[in-house]
Amino acid sequence: MAHRLEFRVLGPLDVTSQSGPVRIPAGKQRVLLSALLLAPNTVVSLEELVGLLWDDVRPDSPRAALHTCLTRLRATLDSRGAGPSGLIRTTAAGYLIEVGPEELDLLRFRAHSGAAHAAAKRGDQAAERMALDRAVELWRGPMLPDVRSASLHRDVVPRITEEWLRVRERRHEISMAGGCYDELVGELRELVRRYPFHERFWYQLIVCLCRCGRRVEALEAFGEISGRLREEMGMDPGRQLRDLHLSILRGEPD
Repeated sequence: MAHRLEFRVLGPLDVTSQSGPVRIPAGKQRVLLSALLLAPNTVVSLEELVGLLWDDVRPDSPRAALHTCLTRLRATLDSRGAGPSGLIRTTAAGYLIEVGPEELDLLRFRAHSGAAHAAAKRGDQAAERMALDRAVELWRGPMLPDVRSASLHRDVVPRITEEWLRVRERRHEISMAGGCYDELVGELRELVRRYPFHERFWYQLIVCLCRCGRRVEALEAFGEISGRLREEMGMDPGRQLRDLHLSILRGEPD
């Protein structure tokens, strides 16, 4: 009897069935499965898949090599799951994987993110916060560290990571509006360590430090992000951060 498979990509690649974990062999099968799961229910072209699997060093017969990889992946999934005919479809343009929110954490994340946006539009901040919390809980990042594909991590993963960063930003904004500054400092320090050029997290950290009466630490944080940007990117902080810094120096309460 076939079992439903569950896939998780918001962290290390993880596949499970009702009978336990499903081991996906390291190498091209993991890359192919990840590429399909990051575009769920969408046809991924043959050319794009070849690029993600082999980067710049392509095999002599890329379509044949891709087909062989797909056959092996289907066999791996079929040995524990729902069968290739019900999971990965072949079209004239490429391949797609058919999954629902109950089967893929990325789709659940987007469903919660969408629910949060809808709640914000109707002014229901409690429902928005609940949906944001559920979305954040799904993240086990960084994404797919066990999948070796330079193209995937350069071209695809950052777009999805950006979705998560926006959810975190909004969740912080709600907490800050409720006066939870001190509770956020530790979390924001960890985030700026992991994402050192994400200026919005630095902005939120500096505001929280100021509201906690830690003005010197706030100025030090601005100095740190300014130095990083100049040394590594050759640029100054954005207007929002610069205005915040000036307000702190002037002692403006708002």
